[in-house]
Formats: sequence, structure tokens, C-alpha cells
Amino acid sequence: MSDKSSFDSEASIDDESIEEDTKSLTEKDKDKAQSGLEKNDSIENLNLINAISNTLNTILENNKKQKNYRDIIKKQSTMYFSANLIPGITIKDYLIRIQNYSGMEKGTLILSLILIDHMCKKSNIILTPYNIHRILFSSVLVSIKYNEDSYYDNNFYAQIAGIKANELQLLEYKFFELNDFHVYVNDKEFEQYELYLS
Repeated sequence: MSDKSSFDSEASIDDESIEEDTKSLTEKDKDKAQSGLEKNDSIENLNLINAISNTLNTILENNKKQKNYRDIIKKQSTMYFSANLIPGITIKDYLIRIQNYSGMEKGTLILSLILIDHMCKKSNIILTPYNIHRILFSSVLVSIKYNEDSYYDNNFYAQIAGIKANELQLLEYKFFELNDFHVYVNDKEFEQYELYLS
């Protein structure tokens, strides 16, 4: 596995890679991708991003209260999702970054939170500041590929995540594996999460 300290939330995306990654998309999707790269005050799905980041931050705070929290951090430090250092970007800002560059749909965001919940229940992984960014991005990536009609290749998403493409591929696979290779969510469960987040 590559050096886990390679996580860089400030990694940039160059115009050449964007153009290469958008070749297979329709003109409408190209416009959507390019507009996601422009800084503006109107961020799509901002209310949902706020709700998800608040939910995840609450989970992180509750997890810190566990008596064996330091042991959990130490035990999980060898896992694929754990970074050596806590990334210097908040969950909310990270989600905004992902939204701006990927232009993901509302349903994709909701699905990503559901899949994180499923993964934690199935694997007994505890969310911490050391793993939340990698788990979150892995979940978003799996959700995009499952839920959306068109998407970019992993080289593009790796630049958004700030990690190497081969590392992202491994994280994506591990996340998928920890969900028992099952990402289908029935309508009732989806609606429950959607209602909670609203």
C-alpha cells in the first residue's frame, strides 16, 4: 500500500486532466463538470451537505467519549482507511470540494451516508478523525458509480480526494468489500435517511 501520509486535501486539478476525463460524457455533463470547478456562492446540495457533515461530526464526538477510544485509534491505525495525520479540512469543506468538482446528485449524497452506516455496522469500524475523510470519499465514489448515469475515471476522483489513483482504487474496493459487495438500498430505508437529513 502506498504511504498513507500522501493524503492531501489541497491537491489541485489541472485543466488537461479535466478535459481528458470529460471526453466520454455528453455536452450537458461536460458543462456540469466545468461549472462545478468554478467558485461561486451557490453550492448545490448545501443544506444536505450541512446535515451530513453535522451528522458525521456528532458521530465523531460521540465516539470520542468511548472509554477505550485511544485503543480504538491505535487498533485501527493499520487499516486502509486510517491516515497518519488528521486531515486539515473539515468534513463540510471536504464535501463541498467533492460536490463542486463532481457535481454529484442529491440521492448520491444520501446513499453515501447510508453506506457508511452499513459498513460500520457490518465491520465494527469506528469513525474517527483519522479515517472519516477516506471512508467518506470511498462511500461517495461507490455511490456515484452506483447511482449516477455518467461519471469520471478514478484518476479524476483521486485528484479530488488528494490521493494517488491506485490508492483510491484500493480504498474503493475495501469499502465495497466491507459492505459485502452490496450497495442496494430499498426505498423505505432511503426515505428514512432522507427524512432524517431534512
